[in-house]
Amino acid sequence: MTDAPSGSFRDVLREIPTRPTEQPMLLAAEVPVDPLRLLREWLEEESERETPVAHGFLLATVSPDGVPEGRTVILKDLDDAVWFATPSTSRKGRSLAATPVAEAVFWWAKSGRQVRLRGRVEAAPREVSEKDFTARHPKARAGVIIGRQGQERDDPAEVDRLYDEALAHVEEHPDDVPDAWTAYRLNPDHVDVVQLRPASDGERVEYLRDGDEWTVRDLWP
Repeated sequence: MTDAPSGSFRDVLREIPTRPTEQPMLLAAEVPVDPLRLLREWLEEESERETPVAHGFLLATVSPDGVPEGRTVILKDLDDAVWFATPSTSRKGRSLAATPVAEAVFWWAKSGRQVRLRGRVEAAPREVSEKDFTARHPKARAGVIIGRQGQERDDPAEVDRLYDEALAHVEEHPDDVPDAWTAYRLNPDHVDVVQLRPASDGERVEYLRDGDEWTVRDLWP
């Protein structure tokens, strides 16, 4: 990074607000013993604040040729694991088949909170994937049935034709589920949590799994 003249894009970046609203202190001695309980509590608070797409998170995987890849997905459920869904034939699905580990990153700018969860990923039983798919909006199901995510689009007019055909299929066969549609569960063994402050760096805690138990400690932010 080189010196830049006044009025450069670096000045524009410096003007972007970064300080969050004030939130309760984050201390290892006071957080829930289970990090997924803390994540649930924070998600519920973001929902109450009407934070847009608060359940969206960055899913980072490793491609079959060893390249890191990230994209935003939607949280489907939260119990003892982080749930998401995608076709097994998608880039995400192929990456997980080759290297079944991932990291999920939740970030809520207004409250200055971040949660990173890393661990192994496994596919759910088929009935869980089917139930997830049929619960999706018909238009979302149609997009999956087309099945061309990430492929080159030569003719924009073809999009409307394929979409109409797929939507008609959904309406005619509402219980039909593509074989590739898969619900996945990320089972975290490491969780890193950050709470930023309006006038300081804030706090950070780390959870580490040991068998069925979690240990937690305070970190420098």
